[in-house]
This record gives sequence, C-alpha cells and structure tokens, in this order.
Amino acid sequence: MVQASPHYRADSVKAASGRAGFLLVCVVAVLVLGSALLWSSPEFRAGHLLLGCVVSVFYAPRLLGPLLPRMGWAGVVFGGGLLLVHAASWVGGVMEGDPVWLASARGLAGMLGVFGLAVFALVLLAPRWRGFVKWSAWVLLGLLLVGSYVIFFIGIEYIGKPGRYAFQFEDLRMALIWPTRLLTQPIGQLAWEHTNFAAFYFGLALVIVLEHLGNGGKSLTARGLVILLGSAVFLTASRSGWLMVLMALPLILVGRKSRFALETVGLLVLAIGFGFACLKTKQVQTPPPPAAIGTHSGGLVKRADAGRFIVYQTVWKELGGRRLFGKGLGAVNQPVWQLEHEHSSFISTLRGGGLVGVFGHLLVIGSATWTALRLMRRGQRWPLVLLVTVLSGLLFDRSSVIGISGYYEFIAHWVAVSLPLILLASWPPARGTDEDRA
Repeated sequence: MVQASPHYRADSVKAASGRAGFLLVCVVAVLVLGSALLWSSPEFRAGHLLLGCVVSVFYAPRLLGPLLPRMGWAGVVFGGGLLLVHAASWVGGVMEGDPVWLASARGLAGMLGVFGLAVFALVLLAPRWRGFVKWSAWVLLGLLLVGSYVIFFIGIEYIGKPGRYAFQFEDLRMALIWPTRLLTQPIGQLAWEHTNFAAFYFGLALVIVLEHLGNGGKSLTARGLVILLGSAVFLTASRSGWLMVLMALPLILVGRKSRFALETVGLLVLAIGFGFACLKTKQVQTPPPPAAIGTHSGGLVKRADAGRFIVYQTVWKELGGRRLFGKGLGAVNQPVWQLEHEHSSFISTLRGGGLVGVFGHLLVIGSATWTALRLMRRGQRWPLVLLVTVLSGLLFDRSSVIGISGYYEFIAHWVAVSLPLILLASWPPARGTDEDRA
C-alpha cells in the first residue's frame, strides 16, 4: 500500500503522534461506532460520521496550526477558494429564500467538516498510526473482494432483496455491491444501492496497487489483486470506475520502465478476461434477468450515458437568472430530470454556488494539483495519482461535495485535496533555496 513521504517530519507536528492524536482517534471512533450502534438504519445518512470529522477541527491549532505557515501561497489559494465556494452558496441560498441562520449553519458545518477531515488525515499520517491504517485497509479490501465474488456466484437472490432501486439493475450488478452495503451500513452509511459506490472503492484500490508495483513492488499478491480488482470494476459495469482507472494510468506509467507498462497492460487485459469468464459462468447458471427500465436499461455493459449528460443541460436551464451564485446548499442533492440527484460533484457545485462557486472549487483543486506536482518532482507521485483518481470518479458519481455530507465522496474528495498541502508543508526545506519558502 502507499505510504506517506519518508521525509514526513513528526517533530513539526508532535501532537499528531502524541496525546492529542490518540484522543482524537478515540473520540472519532466513539462518535462513529457508538452512535452507529444506537441510531443506524438503512436510510440513515451517516450524520455521526460527519460529526466525527467536525469534532476533529477543534484539534486544528495543535495539529494543523504548525503547518499552515509553510503552506505558503498554495494554502492561501486553497483557503480562499473554499471560502469563495461557501460564500457563493450562502448568497445563493439567501436569494433563494433560505433563512440567514440556515444558510450560515450549512456553510459553517461544511467548512468544519472539510478542515476536520484534513486534521484527521494528518493524524493518520503520523508514524504511530501508519501500520494501523495499512492493516485496516488490507482487511477491508480483502473482505470486500471475497464477499463480492462469493455472493456473485451464489446469487444475490439467496442473500436478500437488492433494495428499493432493484428495478433498475440486474442481479449480476447488484451482487457486486452487496458486500460494501453489509460492511458500511452498520456505521450509518446509506444502503449501497448503486454499483458506482462499489466501483469507486475497487477502482481506487486498483490504482493504489498499480502505483505500488510501479514503485518497485514485486509481490505476487499485488499482481493477483490487480486482476481481481480490475475484473470487479468490469463486473460492476460502472463507467465512472473505469474512468478513474484510465485517468490515473498515464500518471502511473509516465517515467516508468517499458517492462512495467507492458506488465500493467497485460494484467488489465487478464482482469477483463477474467471478468468475462465470470460473467459467462454466471449467465449459464442463472436465467437472464428481466428487462431493466428507466435510465439504466441496456444490459450489463451497454447502457449508454444513463442520462448523465442531460443533467448538465437541465441544471444550467434550471438556474436561469441564478447562474452567478446558484441556489444554495439546500438545492444540492435534489432530483434532476429523471435522476435522483446531480450525479456529479461539480454539477452540484454549480447548482449550489453558481459560476462563482465553481471558480472557487477550481481554485481549491488547482492549488492541490500544483502542490501535488511539486511533490511528484521530489519523487512522491502517489498524492497526484490519488487526487486525479478521486476527482475523475466524482465527475459522474454522487454529489453534495461542497456541502455537508456523510457520503464517501465528501470524505474522499477533501482528504485527496488536502493531503498534498499537508505533505509538502511537512517536508524539510532545502537550505539556501527559496522553493520551499514560496
């Protein structure tokens, strides 16, 4: 798995490996796991998970404070863009008729959630937590893969009902997301009823494993994971999942030996072949599913654009005279055309904060990308790979990123954009140069 920079300076963030870091992890664990046991339900939208992130921000002066001066102009642009996004959505909400206190509360909660996630990510980067994070990631990934393939071949009809959106999906696709639903629902996540959710996990894990191999990893287990993860993304029939992988591949392959490039292509070809074999085996064992209806018709692989591109036109027309500041955070994650929500984090930004909000969002992403490129020049490629992969997955995936959300996309987005700044600020400055003082 990917590790933090070897130059990560624990002395600049002593609290991250000391008592404050330990207390923070304990507090978040109690909020997430404890409240989940009491309040979790299939439709609960992970409010307590977000609450744990909000609590984290109160450790910012001790954990993030020492790093802020070293973020330089990148940190200023990042913070300015974030403020611009929420200011635009606040204006848009007030113009739409939201009470001032409600628009302010939504914006404040979103800002606390974003900075709280940055603080929590900083804690988990500390040496004392690195082994725990790696071990947890391997266990969860293993459970997801094993569960997915076992349930795929057993048949989801023997496990339980697919959910309220079952009429849109074939049993084959639903089987692939059931393990993620079982693992994440107990901590309060909304029931995973769309294969894009599972494909996001599988695609992100696939990219990280490939980056590990590109850094010189020789493990046969990692190569086997590429085949299993690649075929899992294929079987979900999620175009968003494959977009994540395809956008990350150039970054993973550039500057690497041709032998690694050929091996990567070969492993992905084997993954698709294994996916085809699984699909044919399953089709022989079970009768064909009933014809799907709605925007997801057309079979397991051929499903056109499922209405995603029409959303762009619909939201633009919907805004009308509110295109400058949007309609506020209350308008985000609402039905669009015949879809349940925007299916794009960036369209949700346009809907909630208008063109001003989109500009602020791009400033945030731009500062993170520029910082990740600086890390890449120093030999740390994985922050940029992670950033590109996550942002690609959010082009046609869930929404509510700019607001307050307990969904995985909110967490993945803001962790991915904050990590480059945290890592670069933790890098020891080179003597006699001005690069790290910028």
